[in-house]
Amino acid sequence: MACVLFSRPNDDITLSYLFYYSKELVSESNNLGYKTINKEGKEANKEIIISVIKKQNPELIMFNGHGSPTEICGDNEEVIISVEENPEILKDSIVYSLSCSSAFKLGPKSIENGAISFIGYDFEFALGKDSESEASPRHDKIAKLFLEPSNILFSSLLNKRSVKDSVAKAKKKMEDNINYLHTTDRFPEAIYYAPFLFSNYLGLVVHGDKEASIN
Repeated sequence: MACVLFSRPNDDITLSYLFYYSKELVSESNNLGYKTINKEGKEANKEIIISVIKKQNPELIMFNGHGSPTEICGDNEEVIISVEENPEILKDSIVYSLSCSSAFKLGPKSIENGAISFIGYDFEFALGKDSESEASPRHDKIAKLFLEPSNILFSSLLNKRSVKDSVAKAKKKMEDNINYLHTTDRFPEAIYYAPFLFSNYLGLVVHGDKEASIN
C-alpha cells in the first residue's frame, strides 16, 4: 500500500484548527490501510520530515503550516521545503500544501524537480474563526466552512480519486459554503466571511499531473 505522510505543527491558534481538522484524515488514512506516518507538534520539523521523505518516499504528503510563495514551514515556523534549498525532496509525490501562498512559486518549482502534482494556494489561505470558539475548534461553525473543503479534497485523494476530481470536489463545497454565507440569517456577520472563502476558491490551484492518483 501507499505511504502517506502528514506534517501537522500545532504551535499557534490557526495551526490548532488545522491540527484538529486533519485528525480525521490521519484516522482515515490508517483505516484505509495505508502506511500512515503522522508527524505532529514538535515532530513536524525539518530534520524529521526530510528524513521521513528520504527514507519512505511517500506517494502522498499533506503539509499543514505557515508558508510563503517560496516555502512551507513546520513547527515554530521552521522552513521545511523551500524553492532555493530543496524542492527536489518532493520528487515522485503528490503534495497537498495547506500553507499560505506556497503554490505560487514552490508549486511549479517542485514539479520542475520531479514532483508528480502539487496542490496548494496561490494566495494566503483565509481561515474565518469565531473568537468565542478559539479554545475549541470543534465548536467553531465559521471555521468549519473554511476547513471542510480542505478535508474533502484530501479525503478524496486518500480514496484514490484523481487530483483534478479531488480539487473539483473541494471547490464545489466552497461554492456551497459561499452561497450559504450569502443567504443565512443564523449569524449577522456571515456575509463578511464570504469574500475570504472566495479568495480560497480562487487561490486553490494544481501544478503538475491533474490526472494523477495514488495506488
